[in-house]
Amino acid sequence: MYSREDLIKKIVDEKGLQAIPNLIELLDDEDYEVRELARDALSVMAPEGKAYLLHEFKRRFNLNLQDDTVLLYLAELLSDLNCHEIVENLKMMFNKFSDERAFPLILENLLKITKDESYLDILKTYIDSDEGEIEEISVMAITELPSKKTLDILLEKYYKTTNNSLKVLILDSITKILSKNFDLVPYLQELDPEISEKLEWHLKRS
Repeated sequence: MYSREDLIKKIVDEKGLQAIPNLIELLDDEDYEVRELARDALSVMAPEGKAYLLHEFKRRFNLNLQDDTVLLYLAELLSDLNCHEIVENLKMMFNKFSDERAFPLILENLLKITKDESYLDILKTYIDSDEGEIEEISVMAITELPSKKTLDILLEKYYKTTNNSLKVLILDSITKILSKNFDLVPYLQELDPEISEKLEWHLKRS
């Protein structure tokens, strides 16, 4: 029985870039595990296959399909490559989705590429929405820009929420932010010594 990592390696080694079109089709599969496996395999091929992924993203964008999850996957892959060519498309993608869970994902991709703090203000509205899944997606999305403002937003939510699982997710997100930008450690220590100490204890145990 192949592990997930073995399957991805097998696909990449045996098929190479020729597998990209079929993998993109699998991004629309009914099975979540299949979609995620295809996404992970594409992420390995993405640097070399960027031109094809960008072409397919633009093509699907121009089809004006509603709630096209494949478009979201492609946006994620291209934003991971810091593909500035899709920024204007991302800004226009909001009206292509009726499911609000797509909105923080689009904002996450914009954050990755532009590093524009103005998107943090929009994400904050979703973090404060009190709609469980959207809150969680938004908390994870905001970590793409490790800044003082990001920490402020997460800490405010941490003390507002009574949801313990969300609190854990927020602490994990703060840890990720600090790992991306060590210069924020003194800021957190000054801003909230208790949380700083809690994270330090958590890191020592992990």
